[in-house]
Amino acid sequence: MKLKLVIFLMILNIAAFTIKSKAAEYAVSNVSELNTALDKVKAGDIIIWKDGAYTDVKISFSPKKSGSAKEPIILKAQTAGKVILSGNSQIFISGSYLQVEGFLFEGNCTLGDKESAIKLGPDGKGAEEASHCRVTNCAIVNYTRTEESGVDNNSIALEGTYNEIDHCYFYGKTNKGPTVVVNYPVDKNNKGTDDLPSTYHHVHHNYWGYRTFSSNGGEQIRVGVSGASNTHGFNIIEYNYFEDERHEGEVISNKSCDNIYRFNTLVGNDGSLVLRNGRDNFAYGNYINGKSGRNESGGLRVVNFNNTVFNNYVENCEGGGKALKSPIVIMSGLVGAGINEYHAADNAIVAYNTVVNSTSPGIAIGVGNIHKGKPFVAPKNVILSGNVFINLIGKNITPFAVVDSASEYVTSSNLFTNGETSDKGFSLLKEKDIIKKDGFQFAKPKIEQAVIVAINKRLAPHNIQLTEKEITQFDPKQVVGKKDVGVSWMK
Repeated sequence: MKLKLVIFLMILNIAAFTIKSKAAEYAVSNVSELNTALDKVKAGDIIIWKDGAYTDVKISFSPKKSGSAKEPIILKAQTAGKVILSGNSQIFISGSYLQVEGFLFEGNCTLGDKESAIKLGPDGKGAEEASHCRVTNCAIVNYTRTEESGVDNNSIALEGTYNEIDHCYFYGKTNKGPTVVVNYPVDKNNKGTDDLPSTYHHVHHNYWGYRTFSSNGGEQIRVGVSGASNTHGFNIIEYNYFEDERHEGEVISNKSCDNIYRFNTLVGNDGSLVLRNGRDNFAYGNYINGKSGRNESGGLRVVNFNNTVFNNYVENCEGGGKALKSPIVIMSGLVGAGINEYHAADNAIVAYNTVVNSTSPGIAIGVGNIHKGKPFVAPKNVILSGNVFINLIGKNITPFAVVDSASEYVTSSNLFTNGETSDKGFSLLKEKDIIKKDGFQFAKPKIEQAVIVAINKRLAPHNIQLTEKEITQFDPKQVVGKKDVGVSWMK
């Protein structure tokens, strides 16, 4: 009898706990109702914004209490894609463990300079930073100013620490400013700093579609800012799909340190994946298909110190006749370069990348930016190992071009199908030795264990250690398609 009573009491306690911990829901349709809900919500609660079209609404999602890792506070559209924001509408997210999902920005946009559609950070009214916050299943479609307006802004601005953007959809931005930007404060003397906090943002499984801007400043994503590019970001950008970015030379622009760009797909863009400023960054496992017919596409461009580029697959790169548009470009720096200028790609490791049916040269080292008007400083201590260059559709003049003869590098075990190079680290590859699988073409270069060790040593601060296979063999199964990314309600 006593046992039955104990069990009964335990069941009552569990039931009481379940009732007590059940999330509360608040339905809102304007800022006043939102602010009332923000005074009440606690970890695990959900604020539901009612379906409809809203113009010029400023949503400051800054609850008085924080969410938790297991129970974030959520602000969501009643029906994903059915809460439509336009005009100068914005969402600000500030606090800890908050989540925004299901909103659509579309239609007439009147946002001004530095006004982002979504900002993970303070709203300028004393709100705190964003930490462990997430934007998911949201879309920003043709919500843009014109290029002629001169307005410089972003679709999403990321500040704070440990924030996440995933399964979102970006399309149609035409004015200046990266679609998504990771911001850091800039030293007033523009000298940069090493002591800003690392941000650890995670950007993944997003779709980035048509984007055009005729000059510099039209990237799809920029991680950091030149004036603070010594900041140790530790951000991860992975499993994203980028297509049809036009004119701008950089689809992805890195401008901070210790970031990882991996397993992204870039198709039919005019620009490249560019490690522009900052050091100790990685680009690996990315798939780049430059086929667009515009003869502008690039591949991978390496600037600055200690950057590592390995096991990427680049094909149909069309812009190789232009100095900055070869499949792989390793750049010279500028004499007396400031923090926001070009520094030589010293100590770069470029290994086990595959370049297929792209315009020559496959790798160009010592390329300088002639538009800056300063003398160049050639890159030093560059390792080029195990790269494969396959060209079966036309003449490839050379797999390897040394643009600046002062460049210092070591080559080993690189393979190429045709063309000419006198470098002893490049060997001819016979067509019969090419492996064709799932629409991809591969070859097996000799493995240099010292290179494997060096790459893993560089990855150690990220708590990542890769196998020999993961470093040297591109996996087509990792290639991200459109069906794998973007919002659930728009495919």
